[in-house]
Amino acid sequence: MIDKHTILKKKTELLCKGVYLDEKFINQYQSQGIDINFGRKGGAGPLGGRYFFLEDNSTIVNVGLWNDSKKTNLELRYKSNGIFEVYDVREYGVFGELKLIPLPQFYTQKTSEGIEMNKIALLHGVDCLASTIYQKCVYWGCGDACKFCGIELSLESGNTLLEKSPQQISEVLTEAKKELPITHITLTSGTTAERDKGANRYISLVNGVKSVHPKIPIHVQIEPIEDLSLINKLKEAGADTIGIHIEVVDEILRSIITPGKAKIPYEVFEKNWKHALDIFGKNQVDSYFLTGFGESRFDFLEDIQPIISMGVIPHITPVRSIPGVQSSIMPIMNHNALLEIYMDAAKIMKQFGINPLENKAGCVRCGGCSAIIEAYKAI
Repeated sequence: MIDKHTILKKKTELLCKGVYLDEKFINQYQSQGIDINFGRKGGAGPLGGRYFFLEDNSTIVNVGLWNDSKKTNLELRYKSNGIFEVYDVREYGVFGELKLIPLPQFYTQKTSEGIEMNKIALLHGVDCLASTIYQKCVYWGCGDACKFCGIELSLESGNTLLEKSPQQISEVLTEAKKELPITHITLTSGTTAERDKGANRYISLVNGVKSVHPKIPIHVQIEPIEDLSLINKLKEAGADTIGIHIEVVDEILRSIITPGKAKIPYEVFEKNWKHALDIFGKNQVDSYFLTGFGESRFDFLEDIQPIISMGVIPHITPVRSIPGVQSSIMPIMNHNALLEIYMDAAKIMKQFGINPLENKAGCVRCGGCSAIIEAYKAI
């Protein structure tokens, strides 16, 4: 039986390094459901990866897939019975085993409007239906897009729609639940130019989905809003959890990595986090924190500790380059440094009585792109 600390260490290393797909194993990859396009190339969240189970057959990890052996010392090789072996070419030994989570069958079905369902929503992990409800961002239009973001790439390639309706998402959820144990929904969006940052679009959509599926927990992600009453309305509409993502905390790095978002003062984020905690309650507010830009782990932890102390769950992920996009090339986060960050952040959460295991919906509950929950379990 693999122990909690080993799970944490292996997941962290895989999140940072990803795996190399050797061309000589292409037929084996394809026979097991891995298309050689190196994962998802657009939308929200880390790109270019697939979801796998670790050896305990319950821990999910979003593993980056690379066609460049220089990016990682971990190579994916097919073993048998749907299990992949990860071989460490540097250590000349087996790193571990992974089991691919297959793409669901509902992807090939169509809505009542004749739209492919995988253009409306996707499976994240094993039980989360996720959708970007509005596939454009004001920062892309003015050249201030976040350096790690690919939200408009999938729109440009025709893999999704500009905007999703409550009916479309409800129909996909209905079909997905026939096939899979979908237990929560993650909704994200590009930032709009309106003062509400897209909150009213969320309110309408959440209301519509909850009218058809009243018991499904829903997570929404939005930038800080000047009108804090909109946070109340999001909750009233049926949202169960909320993510207000600062992405990068260090002010110098913010201006470089997230030039558009960096124009929002930190104090505005703080005001929104505190209000959201009042409205959504304990353990139901999170923020993404990306690391791996060259900052020290000590500075990173010093920056996020005050945010955690408010009650915000830190969804910490290593930054990942977008496959094939030269302008998005990012450094690879040192997995040992990230492991220490996870452990220290988990200790801070426990110090302030924050429990990510009680989060009802969204990225925190899914857990595929971060090892913060594994760290929380391990300490």
